[in-house]
Amino acid sequence: MSGVIGEVFHAVQRQSCNIQKEVILVSEYLVEAVPVPPSRDLAGPVPVIPVLETMMATPAASTPRPLVEPFDSFEARLKEIEPAPAREMLRDFTVLPRRVSHRNFQTPFNVSQGSRGACWAFAGIAALEAAYARIGVAADLSEQYLFHISKAYGNHTSGGGINSLIGFMGSADIVHHLKYWSVPTFQNVPFIDQPALQQLANAIPNTGGALANASSGTREQNDWFEFDLRNIPLLGRWFAQYRVQDYGQISSYTNDDIRRTLAAGRDVVVDVNDKINNGGHVLLIHGYDDDAQTFDIKNSQSLPGFTTMKYANDPQFDIQYQYSMYYITAVAPVETQWAAMWIGRWETDHDGWRGSLVMRRFLDITRNETLPGPASRISLGTWYGEDGRMLDVVGHFVDQGRGLFCNIGDQPFELYLHTRDPYRAGGRCYWNNQHFGVVLSRGNAVGAGAGFNRTETIGLWDTVHDGWRGQFRIGVEPVYVQAADAASRHAWIDGGAVANRVDAHVDFGGDNRNQPFELLAHTREDGILGGLTSWGGRDWPVEGRMSQNLYAIRDNGELRWYRHTGRYRLSEEWDAPKVVGNGWGAFLSVFGGGDGVVYAIRHDGVLLWYYHDGRNQGTFDWQGAKEVGIGWSGFARVFAGDGGVIYAITTQGKLLWYRHQGRRDGTFRWQGPFEVGSQWNSFTSLAAAPDGCIYGVQPNGTLLWYRHYGFDQGYPIWHGPVAVGIGWQPYDRIWAVGNGFIYGRTAANGGDLWMWRHHGFLTGEGSWTPAIKVGNGWGGGIKEVFAT
Repeated sequence: MSGVIGEVFHAVQRQSCNIQKEVILVSEYLVEAVPVPPSRDLAGPVPVIPVLETMMATPAASTPRPLVEPFDSFEARLKEIEPAPAREMLRDFTVLPRRVSHRNFQTPFNVSQGSRGACWAFAGIAALEAAYARIGVAADLSEQYLFHISKAYGNHTSGGGINSLIGFMGSADIVHHLKYWSVPTFQNVPFIDQPALQQLANAIPNTGGALANASSGTREQNDWFEFDLRNIPLLGRWFAQYRVQDYGQISSYTNDDIRRTLAAGRDVVVDVNDKINNGGHVLLIHGYDDDAQTFDIKNSQSLPGFTTMKYANDPQFDIQYQYSMYYITAVAPVETQWAAMWIGRWETDHDGWRGSLVMRRFLDITRNETLPGPASRISLGTWYGEDGRMLDVVGHFVDQGRGLFCNIGDQPFELYLHTRDPYRAGGRCYWNNQHFGVVLSRGNAVGAGAGFNRTETIGLWDTVHDGWRGQFRIGVEPVYVQAADAASRHAWIDGGAVANRVDAHVDFGGDNRNQPFELLAHTREDGILGGLTSWGGRDWPVEGRMSQNLYAIRDNGELRWYRHTGRYRLSEEWDAPKVVGNGWGAFLSVFGGGDGVVYAIRHDGVLLWYYHDGRNQGTFDWQGAKEVGIGWSGFARVFAGDGGVIYAITTQGKLLWYRHQGRRDGTFRWQGPFEVGSQWNSFTSLAAAPDGCIYGVQPNGTLLWYRHYGFDQGYPIWHGPVAVGIGWQPYDRIWAVGNGFIYGRTAANGGDLWMWRHHGFLTGEGSWTPAIKVGNGWGGGIKEVFAT
């Protein structure tokens, strides 16, 4: 039997896991996700951002940085161990020992299964932890993740009504599934009991309250809950590293089969009938005692979970001999399962066509295959377009799961994870035999404007290709500058007739003197490119955004454009400033929205949207002004994140989140407001960077870093605060412009402008390039400075 969710329904009857009925308190939504004026009152409690523990680090010189800044700088988690021994045949005992105990290999439960029907996940994890312990690897693994990955699979194959709120539909064959699904540690994905999990589901606006009843909700409503980062944090997907390499199975077994397997050194996972709680259950047997006529069991119903069960006529459990018993014979090396990183929700942008990609599975567990290949492509998920289309995603994986080749509808895509920052992915797609760029993010799609001509590829581009960050100058004198060490690399560009395609090459030295890049500028929006680069006979994703410029509003209302050409070379080199507007001094506040978008707040509270079409070369070319909101004058501070996110701090210190869904063209389409924090009125300066990163300067000069992992939907999911610097009192304003570069202004010399690079901008690591002075006079005669 397979026991796959939604496919073996006899498991429903026998695997109730003995959960008890209880009343679940349903929480109300924090606020409806509809466009409303920012002055609207918000209801509901909001967690205060955790108080910072002392963790100081000055923005000073540090040890030389590697050219690739590793994603795993949270900790060195990508471990390798010796391969597990090959599968052993069970020893054939003529006379079995009368007593066998594997208690020394058993790990303690962190929690019981509580009121969730998760017994099969607990039993499978218990068996896997013990199997690793036998080869000297201590593992504390996540039952929450194993339960979730099973339910996500079932939601795809069987439709709505299957999610992690629902128990059942699991059996001892979870050992089989663990050969194909790696799991992360408990620390990365802790277990959540039913009341808290139900409260989370009820609080997610896009579930529509439909998950309050068991086995309810559409597939899409289940997705919004299942892939919420409070259910399964991203670290769980990125570090799913533990799995079964081989296992054994005996059908229609007897107690002697169990005893013989235990005597051979293997724990056994079995299905039982729970006579007390009147339902099915799954548990682990890790020993036996012939004198007492009992099995030693690990039972997740309560803590500590270690007890015994009689061979026959046990008062609580009857073993279900008619099914199969399972045991692990070998575990796999501890290594990342790349394909698992694709599971969940992605914001997609292919040449300006935007949507949401939901990946629910990466293999067919019924086929006993590791990953689908070109000849065995399967349905993996669904793509939901902004234009209302809903398309099946059918594909296969390459390079051990790092690459995904799929069709969204009938359009082919070649996508790759950024392995050192799997928050992002990218590549290319095909239409009418032409290549177009694709970028994917766990956060928001970016880019603004519309239309395309070839000259829009000329300029400075912030790029990342699989962790290598730098700046590409595309034009008559192309050059690539590495962000990690400011080294310039010779580059050249081939001629070509395809307007949006730039075939570039970079000489990185050593044995890599000609690395090709296919850079594909998006034609339905400005300032975004996707594509691929090749190295070592393999393809890797490339993503680029037009580098941000600084703008200054002078006291006479004149708006000036500045391009810092020496940013990546750590030098004081600028293009000549250009006047790109007048009459900007009348606004209450002006702030950059990224990708050339500018927001201005009038004194009457009206929020205006502008788009600087001429930002690439500093020309007087604009879209706007368009009114996109009212009631914005009452905030203590307003600043923009990435992809249309705007943060507003109330006079009481509440941090409100908005997402301007009409950011690309200035239409009045909004999501929010949601309250995502409190006590944010204590900072002297604030700046938001891409991918949810925020920097704040405290009055004592401490620079705090946050990463708002919930910035795409306005959820209070945070990493931080982390103190990444001290001594920042002199800087009255800071700006974060991407790829870790930060500017700060002091009062000296009419406003000295300084610049740093924060190497740990994605992780909160306190590693910096030393500050350099890149200008002065940025305070005198200037009313406002912003970046976009």
